[in-house]
Amino acid sequence: MLLLCFLFLFILLLFPETAAEGSKSGLLLWAGVLVPSLLPFSVLTSLIRRTMSGRRCQYLLLAAGILSGYPIGAKVAGELYKDGVLSREKALFFAGFTNNPSPMFVIFFVAGSMLGMGSGQYLFYALVLLSSLLGSLCFLLFTKNTRHAQSAPVISAIAAPETPSAKSFSRLIDSEIASSALLLIKIGGYIMFFSIFAALLHQLPVIPYYAKLLLGGILEITTGDAMIAASPLSGHAKIILSLAATAFGGLSAAAQTNSVLQNTGLSFSRYVMIKVLAGLFGLLLGVLFF
Repeated sequence: MLLLCFLFLFILLLFPETAAEGSKSGLLLWAGVLVPSLLPFSVLTSLIRRTMSGRRCQYLLLAAGILSGYPIGAKVAGELYKDGVLSREKALFFAGFTNNPSPMFVIFFVAGSMLGMGSGQYLFYALVLLSSLLGSLCFLLFTKNTRHAQSAPVISAIAAPETPSAKSFSRLIDSEIASSALLLIKIGGYIMFFSIFAALLHQLPVIPYYAKLLLGGILEITTGDAMIAASPLSGHAKIILSLAATAFGGLSAAAQTNSVLQNTGLSFSRYVMIKVLAGLFGLLLGVLFF
């Protein structure tokens, strides 16, 4: 780990302008897109969870996770698991299924603007969701015989969520805004680092062009999909590879998700396995449909 840190520092010193541009683009993405879109969803879903019976609102919250984009789906699933509303298996299933890029990003930016799919952009998004669903289902089937006998969280070991009777509603809002702001700061740090990685990827001459396409899709979906869309590949090949990369989500989104799963008791490595399966299903569905 220490060797990698020194290597990354050395590369930053070799390409300071590229690193600064990558950091700047990541910061602009965070401040201009993620903060205004994720902060309201993060605060409101937590308030709903705290002020309503979890079992009554669980599917409403999980649907909000799908609509809001990374990493709210995993955040909601992890919180419902901590509350004892979802079992471990269900929480992992929903963390993998509901934690995807937002519909607006996939439909209008990736499929519409980058790939120019026209009316096919809605099919593209439907296949992203289907890939995530199949990845979660497949993972549960593979691990059916290796699950722990204890599938629900030990509530006594994890603090139960506070209710409005324990705190005034205004103080509860203050608490959720502070918690969501801290989460977004962590997400912003991950985005800046992975934006630097993606920018440096363009500058390293030792990496072959098509290897850069693959690494770009693995690192971060915004940069990866942009690289795929600008490549000399055929239109169908671009759609197939973008579908696989978008269904996987990239290591940047995985790192963001790790920040919301750390205190929930859910396994991050298992979540990553689900998203890898989702990416493979995205590749398969892309070949079948396109």
